[in-house]
Amino acid sequence: MAAPYMWEKRLLYSSTGGTLFGVLLHIIAVSTTHWLTFEIPGGLYVNATGRVISEVQSGLWRSCKTEFTITRDSSNQIVRNTYETCVRHNLFPTNTELHRDKSTDFQYLDYMRTGSAFGIIALLVMVLGHIFAIYTLRRPRYILKRLTALMHLMTAACVLVENEVFIRRVEYADTHLPERIPNKANHAYGYSFVLSWMCFVFFVIAGIVFLLTSHKRKADMGDIDDTGAEEDEPVAIRR
Repeated sequence: MAAPYMWEKRLLYSSTGGTLFGVLLHIIAVSTTHWLTFEIPGGLYVNATGRVISEVQSGLWRSCKTEFTITRDSSNQIVRNTYETCVRHNLFPTNTELHRDKSTDFQYLDYMRTGSAFGIIALLVMVLGHIFAIYTLRRPRYILKRLTALMHLMTAACVLVENEVFIRRVEYADTHLPERIPNKANHAYGYSFVLSWMCFVFFVIAGIVFLLTSHKRKADMGDIDDTGAEEDEPVAIRR
């Protein structure tokens, strides 16, 4: 019985290491703008700025766009000036701002708010799940393993909702908001989106591992070195 217990312990340590790596991936994903990248062949001229937009990168919290202008210098040579500007998404615009901004409507705003909210919720559940995981590694009781499995699977569910909402957000903008994604733009999901899905996989695997190793052991059926069986025994509280 001791050998299977040690194997399970190594498996739990490996799973926890994977989820810690998943937390890092999720932090990188939510803090970068490479969820969606689209290029505009030939560029899109904007009258308000006098610049031509060539590429846009969008994330959960902000978007960055690459623009350029074409001028002539003193020797009448054509000069291309490139600019890169980043702006945060306005998640709580006033009615005036919302009606003035043709690239956003109430439906798209709901998508942005939902995705950002689940990104924060996922991080909070990750922290709570790792508190249970670390305590489980110290005291591997079956009930703690099940609680940890629940937290990891809840994290995976939050990340899943976050990613699915972003997909719906892109599809909606591509269909209904040409000011957000121009019709001639070639768009693709970026590395931030991929990192978020990798985080989802890590937490699903860890949740399954903790759940499968959460069976209760009987001390009288274990070896003298079977710590797992001792931990699963009821604790008698005496005065």
